[in-house]
Amino acid sequence: MGRNRESLRGIATLFQHTHCVHLLDLPGFGEAPAPPADWDTIHYTDLVQQYVLDRLSGTVVVVGHSFGGRVTVRLAARHLAPVRAIVLIGVPGLPRPAWSRARIRRSAIRTLRRVLMAAQPLIGPRGMEWHTRRFGSTDYLTAGVLRPVFVRIVNEDLTESARMVACPALLIWGTDDTEAPPWLAHRYAELIGERATVELLPHADHHLYTGTGAHLCAWKIRSWLEAHPDV
Repeated sequence: MGRNRESLRGIATLFQHTHCVHLLDLPGFGEAPAPPADWDTIHYTDLVQQYVLDRLSGTVVVVGHSFGGRVTVRLAARHLAPVRAIVLIGVPGLPRPAWSRARIRRSAIRTLRRVLMAAQPLIGPRGMEWHTRRFGSTDYLTAGVLRPVFVRIVNEDLTESARMVACPALLIWGTDDTEAPPWLAHRYAELIGERATVELLPHADHHLYTGTGAHLCAWKIRSWLEAHPDV
């Protein structure tokens, strides 16, 4: 949350002489107006699907980072003829393994939040404000008007959508990504099957497309496209 189409400008620039590149601001991001509060990734996918069918010609490779990657997974699951391949970069959207340390911690944080919410008549809003500052993710804290949408979307499970992806998929992840840990890349690859290729970038975090990372991501994408000449 809080990012816009300029986030991937560094990668897009490296393809502008060989490909027709479109950078989109989804509703609530960048210059695009906020969506209705009841939106989820299905609504966003409907919008991107309309853009692909109405505005683009020929085959399309969809690249999505984080939130945009969630939409990309859902879009690929629809088997649109123009979408010939996808690139996912640091994408959340799958449930953590049962009884993982992170899952237990998340459950404890939610329980504490419910306790503080129930105690508001006694202690006022201070407890909830502290909880939000202490445990709110970067995306949540910067979501602004998108916060209701964000709360809904973080609980979405894209497992079935990932299973339905039938096109080649490149998954680029930073090994130091704490917002979308690397196990997600392997889980997505497991769900997508033999059409998936995982590339882990050492020492890169969730914003692996910044600085020299843009060149490394572009090189990974270009090499992968050359290995898939039918895309």
